[in-house]
Amino acid sequence: MSNINKRSVIIETMSKATTNKKYDEMDYESSVKLIKELASNPNPMNLYELNQIVAYSVDTILDTRLKYIEMIAEVKRTDFNERPKFKTKTEGIKAYWQAIGGTADRSKVGHKYSGLDIEELSAMPVAEWAEIAAGRYDFVELLRDTANEFEIKAAQKVQSTLYAGYEGLAAPIYASGNGVIANAFDPLLTAMQRFGGRAAIIGDYEALQKLPNLTSIQGRTSDNIIDEVNSNGLIGTYKGAPVIKLDNPYVGFQGYETALDKGLIYIVPAASDDLKTLKVQFAGDVVPMQEQTIKDRSYTMRFDKHMGAGLVDAGRHTLAIYKDETLSTL
Repeated sequence: MSNINKRSVIIETMSKATTNKKYDEMDYESSVKLIKELASNPNPMNLYELNQIVAYSVDTILDTRLKYIEMIAEVKRTDFNERPKFKTKTEGIKAYWQAIGGTADRSKVGHKYSGLDIEELSAMPVAEWAEIAAGRYDFVELLRDTANEFEIKAAQKVQSTLYAGYEGLAAPIYASGNGVIANAFDPLLTAMQRFGGRAAIIGDYEALQKLPNLTSIQGRTSDNIIDEVNSNGLIGTYKGAPVIKLDNPYVGFQGYETALDKGLIYIVPAASDDLKTLKVQFAGDVVPMQEQTIKDRSYTMRFDKHMGAGLVDAGRHTLAIYKDETLSTL
C-alpha cells in the first residue's frame, strides 16, 4: 500500500463509517481487514502506514464533524505554515441627499485585518508491543477515539473563546436567566434576525428542550408543536429560527460531565464571513509521528493538529449567547 492520501478509498470509508455516513460495506470490510493485516505484522513500514491511515482518517472526520463551526465563525483551512489575515468589515458605503448636480460626499468601505495565534492539539497513545504483535491492539478503535478526542477539544476551544469574550456583556448579544426565559431570550433572537436571513438557535439538547415552554400563544400550544416534541424531543423552529442540536457527549469514563457546557445557547444569524467576529483557522492536516522504545519495545504514536481561534473587535458582534444558569457550570 503506497501513496496513501485523504482521497484514498480506505480513508473515505473509515471516515464515513465513523461519522455515520453511508459507506460501501465491502469497502469497509476490506479496510478493516487491511488494518488488521498491517497490525499483525508490525514491521516499521506497516506501522508507518497504520499511522498514516489514522492521521488522514482523523483529519477527514474532523472536517466533517466540525463543519458546523462555519455557521458561527469565519473558518480558514490552510497549509501548515500559512498565516492568513482575517478580514472584518468596519465601515460601509453611505448615501446622502443633495441638490441635483451637486458633488457627492465620499464614503469609504473599511476593513480591519487580524491574525490568529496558532496552538497545537496533541495526542500520544502508547501500545505494548506484545498487544500489537498478537493482533489485539485495535487500530480502528484508536482511530475513532483520537477523532472523538480531537473533535471535543476543538469544540471546547471555540466555546471557551466565545464565552471569555461575551461573559458580562449586555443584551442584545448576551443574556442569562434561571431557565430559558422569553423576556431575556427573545430580544437576542430579534436582534440577530435583523442581520438578514434566518438566525439559527444552536445548543445542547437539555437546554433546547425548554424552548417549547415559550411557544404558547394566549395559553395554548399548537398540536403540531406537541407532535413535534413527542417525536423528536425538540421543536424544529422557534419564532422563525431553526433549532439545531449540538452533539455533546459525556467525557471520560466516570461521572456525567459533558464535553460542552449544557447551558449555553447560541443564536447565529446568516451573516457573511467579513461580518463574523469569531475567526478560526485549521493549519495543515493532522501530523503523525511514531517511535518504538528500545527498553520495553512499546510503540508510541503522536498526532498533532494546529488550530487557532479568536474574537475580532469590530464594534458589533454577529452572534448572541444565552446562558441558562440552571444548567451551566461556567
